[in-house]
Amino acid sequence: MGFQEIQGDYVESCFWNMDVLFIPQDHPAREMQDTFYCKVPSTLPINEPQLVKEVARVHENGGTTGSIGWGYTFSKTEGERALLRTHTTVNTIRYLYYHPIPPFKVFSLERVFRTEDIDTTHLPEFYQIEGIIYEENANITQLVGILKEFYRRMGFEKIRFRPGYFPYTEPSMEVEVFWNGKWMELGGSGIFRPEVIEPIGV
Repeated sequence: MGFQEIQGDYVESCFWNMDVLFIPQDHPAREMQDTFYCKVPSTLPINEPQLVKEVARVHENGGTTGSIGWGYTFSKTEGERALLRTHTTVNTIRYLYYHPIPPFKVFSLERVFRTEDIDTTHLPEFYQIEGIIYEENANITQLVGILKEFYRRMGFEKIRFRPGYFPYTEPSMEVEVFWNGKWMELGGSGIFRPEVIEPIGV
């Protein structure tokens, strides 16, 4: 489908895993019951000082995005905490930062870690596929078409979308497929918000 594969690391900083994606520093996903934090290393350096300033500005007051931000004082120390990545979106946002010129389509298929209670649909460690289309005039209709084709190629005939919420995309959609007699959520999707893309310069 024209995508190139990229890879990342299991251990990430809160900054890249959450802050750059406009996830507030007091978000419940950052609590110990939802995220695996590392003892060794307990912190990771952030080597992009200008990016830290831009992300902090957007978190604190929205910068020039039209947003009011989250209204707190951003903590670089919180951003330096080391964790096991909770999603593979960290791979694409970093790739986007270091490759700001369109067009490209990239994806990653890698392990992620969350402190989930084990049941029929949740594990503390699982594989996640995630990707991004970055090109002129990309839009929500194109996104729906790509996702439908992706899941169709996996063998699903009935696919539906419903509104969802993620701190880093707007609009956001949940993707569900009909499998084994019921609808099953298989993923989230959306278009990156201005609060995410403006600080990284795209």
